[in-house]
Amino acid sequence: MALTKLPTGALADDAVDNTKLDLAANYAFTGTVSGTPQGMTLINSTSSTSTVASFNIDNVFSSTYKFYRVYMRVEYSQNNGFFTRMIDSSGTVRTANYYYNDESMYNNATTALFSGNNVSSWFNGRFSGGNVAFGGNRGGHYVIDFYDPYGTSVTHTFQKLMGWHDTAGFYYSGLFIGHNTNQESHRGFTVIGNSTNIIQHDVKVYGVTNA
Repeated sequence: MALTKLPTGALADDAVDNTKLDLAANYAFTGTVSGTPQGMTLINSTSSTSTVASFNIDNVFSSTYKFYRVYMRVEYSQNNGFFTRMIDSSGTVRTANYYYNDESMYNNATTALFSGNNVSSWFNGRFSGGNVAFGGNRGGHYVIDFYDPYGTSVTHTFQKLMGWHDTAGFYYSGLFIGHNTNQESHRGFTVIGNSTNIIQHDVKVYGVTNA
């Protein structure tokens, strides 16, 4: 039944008071919504409990968005980590021209600073979590922003991360900022273990509308 909004006090079988709706009733929406929606749109959701050498999050970047937000958890075996690389528009994994700064803090108040200058990948998984007790929520946790990866200029990444560092024996959190200077379009990224050591992973990729 269509609803018609009438002035306060007017009554009709197919109308409601313009000050309220009956929240116990069922209403069918048949109209349209105008305006431009804003916020984040889910593009990709990937989850696996299989041990793999690497995994791709491919065909997620396009001309639709300039900004992307990625939520990622990667669990990997003791004393190992992982790194990430971009996938170009042809599907080739790029292995050069990565730059980054990684500033971190262990929970014993020890700080660490890592960097890479024109290296083969972003080494953003320096810690590992395979021996952390209680299971199910181990490994490294990331919030990753990409700026204009599908454009034909430099690709930027801004990351917040936390996890367990086996060598240090402490939890670890940090900020990772990097870029790839290949002036080309990137359609996705790959996550690669130092060995066949990625135990499980969960990834969600969102496009940021009107950013």
